Amino acid sequence: MKKIYLLLFFAAVFAMNINAQVAIGTIDPPTKGAVLELTSDTLGFLPTRVELTNLTTFSPIVGSPVEGMVVFNTKVAPNDGIVPGLYCFTGGKWTYLTVASTTKENWFYMPSIVLDVDEEKQYTVELYDLYAEQLNSASTNLLNGKGEVVPSSPGAPAKVLAKIPAADKLYYYVTDYDTNVFTNVSIDANGQLKYTVKGPADDKTFMNIVFVEQ
Repeated sequence: MKKIYLLLFFAAVFAMNINAQVAIGTIDPPTKGAVLELTSDTLGFLPTRVELTNLTTFSPIVGSPVEGMVVFNTKVAPNDGIVPGLYCFTGGKWTYLTVASTTKENWFYMPSIVLDVDEEKQYTVELYDLYAEQLNSASTNLLNGKGEVVPSSPGAPAKVLAKIPAADKLYYYVTDYDTNVFTNVSIDANGQLKYTVKGPADDKTFMNIVFVEQ
């Protein structure tokens, strides 16, 4: 009887090596194309939980860096851009894995800028460049170039955005403006604003500009 059991065991191992597929939680064969399949109606898959040192270091995972490694980070370090959640090691860094809703849009107002209205003529403003300078430049922690620290909430990173979308990855809108002052208002795909001043401005003159991530 022992010989029969051993024979069956080696036959099972041999079949597993041939198929290179494993199914756990079911007696059915794995789905075609899946090297590993987990099946349960009441249990979930729990990846390894670690505290990442930083986003560009493979530590605390030991060994040589391997692209495709997935872990669940438990460390909270907003100044380093690290939040709890799933991360995948790609391209020499840990990339946060998110599931974005198809109905969710990330939008925000253009940071406050001063538009020229001195003369009745056409003006051109590079909105994207001004946006990037305010939110992503090395001088973001200075207020109006005066050496004063920008007030921020506790734990907020020095830069408002550690990484900003490319110019052509945003949509640009002028949602409202003072029609007594501005005319011929337009924005191109890279955030270049053009407008013509047709009348004198006052302290109530405004132009609302909104960015939306594509």
